[in-house]
Amino acid sequence: MQRTLLVARHDFLRHLRRPSFLITTLGMPLLVGLIFLFIRISMANVNTHTNDTPLNGVGVQQPIGYIDHSGLLASPAPELAAYLLPMADRAEAEAALVAGEIRGFYEFAADYLESGAVVWVDEGMRGPQGEQAIAQLVQAALLAEHGGLAEQLARPPSFQARAAPTEEALAEQRSLQENLLPFILPFAFAMALYTTIFSSAGFLLQSVTEEKENRTVEIILTSLRPWELLTGKVMGLGLLGLVQGGVWLGSGLLMVQLFGGIELDYSSLGLGLTWGTLAIMVGYYILGYLVYGSLLAAVGALIQNVREGSQFVFMLIIPSMMPLWFWVTLIERPNSLLAMALSLFPLSAPVTMALRVPITGVPAWEIGLSFFLLALTAAGAIWLASRIFRAGSLLSGQNINMRVFMRAFTRSEQA
Repeated sequence: MQRTLLVARHDFLRHLRRPSFLITTLGMPLLVGLIFLFIRISMANVNTHTNDTPLNGVGVQQPIGYIDHSGLLASPAPELAAYLLPMADRAEAEAALVAGEIRGFYEFAADYLESGAVVWVDEGMRGPQGEQAIAQLVQAALLAEHGGLAEQLARPPSFQARAAPTEEALAEQRSLQENLLPFILPFAFAMALYTTIFSSAGFLLQSVTEEKENRTVEIILTSLRPWELLTGKVMGLGLLGLVQGGVWLGSGLLMVQLFGGIELDYSSLGLGLTWGTLAIMVGYYILGYLVYGSLLAAVGALIQNVREGSQFVFMLIIPSMMPLWFWVTLIERPNSLLAMALSLFPLSAPVTMALRVPITGVPAWEIGLSFFLLALTAAGAIWLASRIFRAGSLLSGQNINMRVFMRAFTRSEQA
Protein backbone atom coordinates (compact mmCIF):
# COMPACT_ATOMS: atom_id res chain seq x y z
CA MET A 1 0.00 0.00 0.00
CA GLN A 2 2.86 2.36 0.78
CA ARG A 3 4.30 1.95 -2.72
CA THR A 4 0.88 2.60 -4.22
CA LEU A 5 0.57 5.84 -2.25
CA LEU A 6 4.05 6.89 -3.39
CA VAL A 7 3.01 6.42 -7.02
CA ALA A 8 -0.21 8.37 -6.39
CA ARG A 9 1.68 11.24 -4.77
CA HIS A 10 4.29 11.34 -7.54
CA ASP A 11 1.76 11.40 -10.38
CA PHE A 12 -0.47 13.93 -8.62
CA LEU A 13 2.34 16.42 -8.00
CA ARG A 14 3.94 15.88 -11.42
CA HIS A 15 0.77 16.68 -13.33
CA LEU A 16 -0.29 19.40 -10.88
CA ARG A 17 2.85 21.40 -11.72
CA ARG A 18 2.45 21.04 -15.47
CA PRO A 19 1.83 24.34 -17.28
CA SER A 20 -0.86 22.71 -19.42
CA PHE A 21 -2.83 21.65 -16.33
CA LEU A 22 -2.47 25.04 -14.65
CA ILE A 23 -3.49 26.90 -17.81
CA THR A 24 -6.54 24.69 -18.30
CA THR A 25 -7.62 24.68 -14.66
CA LEU A 26 -7.04 28.36 -13.88
CA GLY A 27 -7.18 29.90 -17.34
CA MET A 28 -10.69 28.74 -18.22
CA PRO A 29 -12.38 30.32 -15.14
CA LEU A 30 -10.28 33.44 -15.65
CA LEU A 31 -11.36 33.73 -19.28
CA VAL A 32 -15.03 33.20 -18.41
CA GLY A 33 -14.68 35.72 -15.57
CA LEU A 34 -13.27 38.34 -17.92
CA ILE A 35 -16.18 37.76 -20.30
CA PHE A 36 -18.66 38.16 -17.43
CA LEU A 37 -16.86 41.32 -16.27
CA PHE A 38 -16.94 42.82 -19.76
CA ILE A 39 -20.67 42.13 -20.05
CA ARG A 40 -21.31 43.57 -16.58
CA ILE A 41 -19.37 46.77 -17.34
CA SER A 42 -21.12 47.16 -20.70
CA MET A 43 -24.54 46.78 -19.10
CA ALA A 44 -23.63 49.22 -16.32
CA ASN A 45 -22.55 51.85 -18.86
CA VAL A 46 -25.85 51.48 -20.68
CA ASN A 47 -28.09 51.43 -17.60
CA THR A 48 -26.32 54.04 -15.44
CA HIS A 49 -27.74 57.54 -15.71
CA THR A 50 -26.93 60.43 -13.41
CA ASN A 51 -28.98 63.58 -13.02
CA ASP A 52 -27.58 66.39 -10.90
CA THR A 53 -30.07 69.08 -11.98
CA PRO A 54 -32.01 70.29 -8.90
CA LEU A 55 -35.79 70.31 -9.15
CA ASN A 56 -38.04 73.16 -8.04
CA GLY A 57 -39.70 72.47 -4.70
CA VAL A 58 -39.95 68.77 -4.14
CA GLY A 59 -40.20 68.29 -7.89
CA VAL A 60 -42.56 65.30 -7.76
CA GLN A 61 -46.02 65.09 -9.30
CA GLN A 62 -46.51 61.44 -8.31
CA PRO A 63 -45.29 59.84 -5.05
CA ILE A 64 -41.93 58.09 -5.01
CA GLY A 65 -40.86 55.30 -2.70
CA TYR A 66 -37.68 54.59 -0.83
CA ILE A 67 -36.10 51.51 0.77
CA ASP A 68 -33.78 52.16 3.69
CA HIS A 69 -31.33 49.29 4.32
CA SER A 70 -29.09 51.59 6.37
CA GLY A 71 -31.58 52.27 9.16
CA LEU A 72 -30.68 55.95 8.89
CA LEU A 73 -33.89 57.52 7.66
CA ALA A 74 -36.82 58.40 9.88
CA SER A 75 -40.36 59.16 8.77
CA PRO A 76 -40.47 62.07 6.32
CA ALA A 77 -41.55 65.50 7.45
CA PRO A 78 -45.25 66.34 7.02
CA GLU A 79 -44.56 68.47 3.95
CA LEU A 80 -42.80 65.49 2.32
CA ALA A 81 -45.03 62.68 3.56
CA ALA A 82 -47.34 62.96 0.55
CA TYR A 83 -44.42 62.50 -1.84
CA LEU A 84 -42.09 60.02 -0.08
CA LEU A 85 -43.49 56.59 0.76
CA PRO A 86 -41.32 54.17 2.80
CA MET A 87 -41.15 50.62 1.44
CA ALA A 88 -40.20 47.52 3.43
CA ASP A 89 -38.20 45.81 0.69
CA ARG A 90 -37.58 45.67 -3.06
CA ALA A 91 -40.48 43.28 -3.67
CA GLU A 92 -43.00 45.72 -2.16
CA ALA A 93 -41.48 48.65 -4.06
CA GLU A 94 -41.52 46.81 -7.40
CA ALA A 95 -45.13 45.74 -6.83
CA ALA A 96 -46.13 49.36 -6.12
CA LEU A 97 -44.24 50.50 -9.22
CA VAL A 98 -45.95 47.94 -11.46
CA ALA A 99 -49.34 48.89 -9.97
CA GLY A 100 -48.70 52.58 -10.74
CA GLU A 101 -48.82 53.67 -7.10
CA ILE A 102 -45.37 55.31 -7.28
CA ARG A 103 -43.30 56.91 -10.03
CA GLY A 104 -40.14 55.09 -8.96
CA PHE A 105 -38.17 54.31 -5.83
CA TYR A 106 -34.77 54.90 -4.25
CA GLU A 107 -32.84 52.12 -2.54
CA PHE A 108 -30.30 53.09 0.13
CA ALA A 109 -27.56 50.53 0.71
CA ALA A 110 -26.69 49.35 4.21
CA ASP A 111 -23.33 51.18 4.00
CA TYR A 112 -24.82 54.46 2.75
CA LEU A 113 -22.88 56.57 5.27
CA GLU A 114 -19.61 55.24 3.86
CA SER A 115 -20.47 55.01 0.15
CA GLY A 116 -23.17 57.65 -0.34
CA ALA A 117 -24.59 55.55 -3.17
CA VAL A 118 -28.33 55.36 -3.82
CA VAL A 119 -30.00 53.37 -6.60
CA TRP A 120 -33.00 54.81 -8.45
CA VAL A 121 -35.42 52.39 -10.14
CA ASP A 122 -38.25 53.38 -12.48
CA GLU A 123 -40.00 52.25 -15.64
CA GLY A 124 -38.66 53.53 -18.93
CA MET A 125 -35.32 54.93 -17.72
CA ARG A 126 -36.67 58.49 -17.19
CA GLY A 127 -33.96 59.24 -14.66
CA PRO A 128 -34.10 60.05 -10.94
CA GLN A 129 -37.08 62.13 -9.80
CA GLY A 130 -37.47 64.18 -6.66
CA GLU A 131 -33.79 64.36 -5.71
CA GLN A 132 -34.43 67.48 -3.67
CA ALA A 133 -37.16 65.80 -1.67
CA ILE A 134 -35.09 62.72 -0.90
CA ALA A 135 -32.06 64.91 -0.17
CA GLN A 136 -34.10 66.84 2.39
CA LEU A 137 -35.07 63.57 4.02
CA VAL A 138 -31.44 62.44 4.20
CA GLN A 139 -30.21 65.78 5.52
CA ALA A 140 -32.87 65.83 8.21
CA ALA A 141 -31.81 62.34 9.32
CA LEU A 142 -28.13 63.30 9.39
CA LEU A 143 -28.78 66.47 11.37
CA ALA A 144 -31.03 64.71 13.85
CA GLU A 145 -28.96 61.59 14.52
CA HIS A 146 -25.47 62.47 13.33
CA GLY A 147 -25.11 66.17 13.94
CA GLY A 148 -21.79 67.70 13.07
CA LEU A 149 -21.04 65.50 10.08
CA ALA A 150 -20.64 68.41 7.72
CA GLU A 151 -18.68 66.37 5.22
CA GLN A 152 -21.62 64.04 4.86
CA LEU A 153 -23.94 66.92 4.05
CA ALA A 154 -21.45 68.39 1.57
CA ARG A 155 -21.52 65.22 -0.48
CA PRO A 156 -24.91 64.68 -2.15
CA PRO A 157 -26.15 61.16 -2.84
CA SER A 158 -24.72 59.57 -5.98
CA PHE A 159 -27.81 58.52 -7.91
CA GLN A 160 -27.98 55.67 -10.37
CA ALA A 161 -30.93 54.82 -12.58
CA ARG A 162 -31.96 51.26 -13.26
CA ALA A 163 -34.89 50.07 -15.33
CA ALA A 164 -37.43 48.05 -13.41
CA PRO A 165 -38.65 44.81 -15.02
CA THR A 166 -41.93 45.22 -16.84
CA GLU A 167 -44.78 42.81 -16.35
CA GLU A 168 -43.87 41.17 -19.67
CA ALA A 169 -40.25 40.77 -18.57
CA LEU A 170 -41.30 39.26 -15.25
CA ALA A 171 -43.61 36.84 -17.04
CA GLU A 172 -40.81 35.89 -19.43
CA GLN A 173 -38.46 35.29 -16.50
CA ARG A 174 -41.03 33.07 -14.77
CA SER A 175 -41.53 31.14 -18.01
CA LEU A 176 -37.76 30.68 -18.31
CA GLN A 177 -37.51 29.28 -14.79
CA GLU A 178 -40.54 27.02 -15.22
CA ASN A 179 -39.78 25.68 -18.70
CA LEU A 180 -36.14 26.13 -19.67
CA LEU A 181 -33.98 25.96 -16.54
CA PRO A 182 -35.20 22.49 -15.47
CA PHE A 183 -33.77 21.27 -18.79
CA ILE A 184 -30.57 23.29 -18.91
CA LEU A 185 -29.30 22.83 -15.36
CA PRO A 186 -29.35 19.00 -15.26
CA PHE A 187 -27.75 18.93 -18.71
CA ALA A 188 -25.02 21.31 -17.55
CA PHE A 189 -24.55 19.20 -14.42
CA ALA A 190 -24.18 16.03 -16.52
CA MET A 191 -21.78 17.73 -18.93
CA ALA A 192 -19.64 18.91 -16.01
CA LEU A 193 -19.46 15.36 -14.63
CA TYR A 194 -18.73 13.97 -18.11
CA THR A 195 -15.96 16.52 -18.73
CA THR A 196 -14.34 15.95 -15.33
CA ILE A 197 -14.32 12.16 -15.68
CA PHE A 198 -12.71 12.16 -19.11
CA SER A 199 -10.32 14.94 -18.20
CA SER A 200 -8.99 12.79 -15.34
CA ALA A 201 -8.99 9.66 -17.50
CA GLY A 202 -7.09 11.58 -20.17
CA PHE A 203 -4.39 12.41 -17.62
CA LEU A 204 -4.09 8.69 -16.90
CA LEU A 205 -3.85 7.74 -20.58
CA GLN A 206 -1.20 10.40 -21.13
CA SER A 207 0.82 9.27 -18.11
CA VAL A 208 0.81 5.60 -19.10
CA THR A 209 1.68 6.35 -22.73
CA GLU A 210 4.53 8.70 -21.84
CA GLU A 211 6.14 6.21 -19.46
CA LYS A 212 5.83 3.50 -22.07
CA GLU A 213 7.38 5.67 -24.79
CA ASN A 214 10.43 6.57 -22.72
CA ARG A 215 10.73 2.99 -21.35
CA THR A 216 10.37 4.22 -17.76
CA VAL A 217 7.64 1.70 -17.05
CA GLU A 218 10.03 -1.23 -17.62
CA ILE A 219 12.26 0.06 -14.83
CA ILE A 220 9.33 0.80 -12.52
CA LEU A 221 7.86 -2.69 -12.91
CA THR A 222 11.06 -4.19 -11.53
CA SER A 223 10.09 -2.71 -8.15
CA LEU A 224 6.30 -2.66 -8.35
CA ARG A 225 3.55 -5.03 -9.30
CA PRO A 226 1.43 -3.87 -12.24
CA TRP A 227 -1.70 -3.46 -10.11
CA GLU A 228 0.22 -1.36 -7.56
CA LEU A 229 1.49 0.96 -10.27
CA LEU A 230 -1.89 1.25 -11.95
CA THR A 231 -3.80 1.73 -8.69
CA GLY A 232 -1.41 4.47 -7.63
CA LYS A 233 -1.85 6.27 -10.93
CA VAL A 234 -5.62 5.95 -10.72
CA MET A 235 -5.67 7.38 -7.19
CA GLY A 236 -3.30 10.27 -7.86
CA LEU A 237 -4.80 11.39 -11.15
CA GLY A 238 -8.35 10.89 -9.89
CA LEU A 239 -7.58 13.30 -7.05
CA LEU A 240 -6.16 15.68 -9.63
CA GLY A 241 -9.46 15.57 -11.50
CA LEU A 242 -11.35 16.34 -8.29
CA VAL A 243 -9.11 19.36 -7.73
CA GLN A 244 -9.78 20.59 -11.25
CA GLY A 245 -13.52 20.04 -10.94
CA GLY A 246 -13.56 21.78 -7.54
CA VAL A 247 -11.76 24.81 -8.95
CA TRP A 248 -14.20 25.03 -11.86
CA LEU A 249 -17.25 24.59 -9.61
CA GLY A 250 -16.04 27.12 -7.06
CA SER A 251 -15.15 29.62 -9.76
CA GLY A 252 -18.54 29.21 -11.38
CA LEU A 253 -20.41 29.80 -8.13
CA LEU A 254 -18.23 32.81 -7.37
CA MET A 255 -18.85 34.35 -10.79
CA VAL A 256 -22.61 33.85 -10.47
CA GLN A 257 -22.52 35.58 -7.09
CA LEU A 258 -20.25 38.45 -8.15
CA PHE A 259 -21.40 39.12 -11.70
CA GLY A 260 -24.78 37.49 -12.05
CA GLY A 261 -26.43 38.70 -8.87
CA ILE A 262 -28.76 35.70 -9.21
CA GLU A 263 -29.97 33.42 -6.46
CA LEU A 264 -31.75 30.45 -7.99
CA ASP A 265 -34.66 29.10 -5.97
CA TYR A 266 -34.06 25.40 -6.58
CA SER A 267 -37.22 24.40 -4.76
CA SER A 268 -39.34 26.37 -7.22
CA LEU A 269 -37.44 24.82 -10.12
CA GLY A 270 -38.04 21.31 -8.88
CA LEU A 271 -34.29 20.65 -8.79
CA GLY A 272 -33.05 18.73 -5.76
CA LEU A 273 -29.57 20.28 -5.85
CA THR A 274 -28.65 19.53 -2.26
CA TRP A 275 -25.49 18.43 -0.50
CA GLY A 276 -26.81 14.87 -0.71
CA THR A 277 -27.14 15.21 -4.47
CA LEU A 278 -23.59 16.53 -4.74
CA ALA A 279 -22.33 13.62 -2.60
CA ILE A 280 -24.02 11.15 -4.96
CA MET A 281 -22.44 12.91 -7.94
CA VAL A 282 -18.99 12.71 -6.33
CA GLY A 283 -19.54 8.98 -5.84
CA TYR A 284 -20.45 8.56 -9.50
CA TYR A 285 -17.43 10.61 -10.51
CA ILE A 286 -15.08 8.37 -8.51
CA LEU A 287 -16.53 5.10 -9.81
CA GLY A 288 -16.95 6.40 -13.36
CA TYR A 289 -13.38 7.60 -13.37
CA LEU A 290 -12.16 4.22 -12.07
CA VAL A 291 -13.94 2.45 -14.92
CA TYR A 292 -12.95 4.75 -17.77
CA GLY A 293 -9.53 5.57 -16.34
CA SER A 294 -8.63 1.89 -16.05
CA LEU A 295 -9.89 1.13 -19.55
CA LEU A 296 -7.94 4.06 -21.00
CA ALA A 297 -4.87 2.92 -19.08
CA ALA A 298 -5.27 -0.49 -20.72
CA VAL A 299 -5.45 1.25 -24.09
CA GLY A 300 -2.30 3.17 -23.21
CA ALA A 301 -0.51 -0.08 -22.44
CA LEU A 302 -1.31 -1.43 -25.92
CA ILE A 303 -0.47 1.58 -28.08
CA GLN A 304 2.85 3.19 -28.89
CA ASN A 305 1.70 6.83 -28.62
CA VAL A 306 -1.41 8.83 -27.81
CA ARG A 307 -2.35 9.40 -31.47
CA GLU A 308 -2.74 5.67 -32.08
CA GLY A 309 -5.30 5.39 -29.29
CA SER A 310 -7.80 7.92 -30.66
CA GLN A 311 -10.05 5.27 -32.23
CA PHE A 312 -10.04 3.15 -29.06
CA VAL A 313 -10.82 6.22 -26.95
CA PHE A 314 -13.74 7.07 -29.25
CA MET A 315 -15.16 3.56 -28.83
CA LEU A 316 -15.02 3.97 -25.04
CA ILE A 317 -16.62 7.41 -25.12
CA ILE A 318 -19.68 6.30 -27.13
CA PRO A 319 -21.46 4.49 -24.23
CA SER A 320 -20.98 7.47 -21.94
CA MET A 321 -22.53 9.77 -24.55
CA MET A 322 -25.77 7.78 -24.86
CA PRO A 323 -27.50 9.67 -21.99
CA LEU A 324 -26.67 12.97 -23.71
CA TRP A 325 -28.32 11.75 -26.90
CA PHE A 326 -31.56 11.11 -24.98
CA TRP A 327 -31.26 13.93 -22.45
CA VAL A 328 -34.59 15.55 -23.36
CA THR A 329 -36.40 12.22 -22.96
CA LEU A 330 -34.59 11.50 -19.70
CA ILE A 331 -35.56 14.88 -18.25
CA GLU A 332 -39.18 14.68 -19.43
CA ARG A 333 -39.54 11.06 -18.23
CA PRO A 334 -36.78 10.55 -15.64
CA ASN A 335 -38.32 7.32 -14.29
CA SER A 336 -38.93 5.59 -17.61
CA LEU A 337 -37.59 2.17 -18.56
CA LEU A 338 -34.94 3.80 -20.75
CA ALA A 339 -33.75 5.96 -17.86
CA MET A 340 -33.55 2.97 -15.52
CA ALA A 341 -31.68 0.86 -18.09
CA LEU A 342 -29.09 3.56 -18.75
CA SER A 343 -28.73 4.10 -14.99
CA LEU A 344 -27.91 0.44 -14.38
CA PHE A 345 -25.58 0.04 -17.36
CA PRO A 346 -22.17 0.84 -15.82
CA LEU A 347 -20.69 2.71 -18.78
CA SER A 348 -23.62 5.13 -19.01
CA ALA A 349 -24.67 5.23 -15.34
CA PRO A 350 -22.63 8.28 -14.15
CA VAL A 351 -23.93 10.71 -16.77
CA THR A 352 -27.48 9.31 -16.65
CA MET A 353 -27.69 9.70 -12.89
CA ALA A 354 -26.29 13.23 -13.19
CA LEU A 355 -29.35 14.00 -15.34
CA ARG A 356 -31.90 12.16 -13.18
CA VAL A 357 -30.94 12.69 -9.55
CA PRO A 358 -31.31 16.51 -9.50
CA ILE A 359 -34.85 16.46 -10.94
CA THR A 360 -36.60 13.37 -9.57
CA GLY A 361 -36.65 11.06 -6.61
CA VAL A 362 -34.62 8.10 -7.86
CA PRO A 363 -35.39 5.05 -5.67
CA ALA A 364 -32.67 4.23 -3.16
CA TRP A 365 -32.49 0.61 -4.35
CA GLU A 366 -31.82 1.79 -7.89
CA ILE A 367 -28.99 4.08 -6.78
CA GLY A 368 -27.55 1.30 -4.61
CA LEU A 369 -27.72 -1.28 -7.41
CA SER A 370 -26.20 1.19 -9.85
CA PHE A 371 -23.34 1.88 -7.44
CA PHE A 372 -22.78 -1.85 -6.93
CA LEU A 373 -22.67 -2.65 -10.65
CA LEU A 374 -20.41 0.32 -11.29
CA ALA A 375 -18.05 -0.66 -8.46
CA LEU A 376 -17.96 -4.25 -9.74
CA THR A 377 -17.15 -3.00 -13.24
CA ALA A 378 -14.46 -0.69 -11.83
CA ALA A 379 -12.81 -3.58 -9.99
CA GLY A 380 -12.91 -5.71 -13.12
CA ALA A 381 -11.55 -2.86 -15.24
CA ILE A 382 -8.62 -2.34 -12.85
CA TRP A 383 -7.87 -6.08 -12.84
CA LEU A 384 -8.05 -6.26 -16.65
CA ALA A 385 -5.98 -3.11 -17.09
CA SER A 386 -3.24 -4.38 -14.76
CA ARG A 387 -3.00 -7.63 -16.76
CA ILE A 388 -2.90 -5.78 -20.07
CA PHE A 389 -0.42 -3.36 -18.55
CA ARG A 390 1.89 -6.22 -17.64
CA ALA A 391 1.40 -7.95 -20.99
CA GLY A 392 2.09 -4.72 -22.84
CA SER A 393 5.35 -4.24 -20.96
CA LEU A 394 6.41 -7.79 -21.84
CA LEU A 395 5.78 -7.09 -25.52
CA SER A 396 7.52 -3.73 -25.59
CA GLY A 397 9.26 -3.22 -28.95
CA GLN A 398 7.68 -6.31 -30.56
CA ASN A 399 5.17 -6.66 -33.37
CA ILE A 400 1.93 -7.53 -31.59
CA ASN A 401 -0.70 -9.90 -32.94
CA MET A 402 -3.56 -11.57 -31.09
CA ARG A 403 -1.75 -14.88 -30.44
CA VAL A 404 1.39 -13.18 -29.14
CA PHE A 405 -0.66 -10.86 -26.97
CA MET A 406 -2.77 -13.66 -25.45
CA ARG A 407 0.40 -15.60 -24.62
CA ALA A 408 1.82 -12.55 -22.85
CA PHE A 409 -1.52 -11.91 -21.17
CA THR A 410 -1.58 -15.46 -19.78
CA ARG A 411 1.99 -15.10 -18.54
CA SER A 412 1.11 -11.84 -16.80
CA GLU A 413 -1.86 -13.50 -15.12
CA GLN A 414 0.35 -16.28 -13.77
CA ALA A 415 3.00 -13.82 -12.55
